Amino acid sequence: MISVTAFTTLTPERFDTPLYELPQEEWSEEPRDYTVTVAGPERYDGEQPYTYVVRDHSTEQAWIQALTWHMRENETLDAHVVAAESHAGLPPDDAGYHWNDLRPEAEHAELIKAVEQARDLIDRYQAAIARFRTEDGDDIDPEWYGRYDETRADFAEDALDLVGSLAIAA
Repeated sequence: MISVTAFTTLTPERFDTPLYELPQEEWSEEPRDYTVTVAGPERYDGEQPYTYVVRDHSTEQAWIQALTWHMRENETLDAHVVAAESHAGLPPDDAGYHWNDLRPEAEHAELIKAVEQARDLIDRYQAAIARFRTEDGDDIDPEWYGRYDETRADFAEDALDLVGSLAIAA
């Protein structure tokens, strides 16, 4: 197990003492939702810290999960958990800020959304090329090859974007 304080060793705010103390709590057999706010180098530019919602078994594990994700995503070691803005549970409904949902269901929802977009794209593509098919519907009529290729090219960029989003969501 990696300790949260191991991650804070390189932050400029830490000198002789730990940056924060973890709240005392028991490890939970059932994972719970946690709100974790992480400040990175963007704080030097006056930007607000990032807030994440994660699901884990303890505060320490939730903090590690959010901090590790933030450090990898932003390619920085200069990051720390803002303890005063991190807690068990979800942000309040009237939080007044955006938060990033890192819970497994959120990842699954993105995958479902991408699959729905893929189905829609295929349906639109099939409808667009239907007029270029031969009477039996199995092949493209040679008379329409040029228009068929243009239609395929029109859909290619959307398809490539969709493949990228599927790769990220999966």
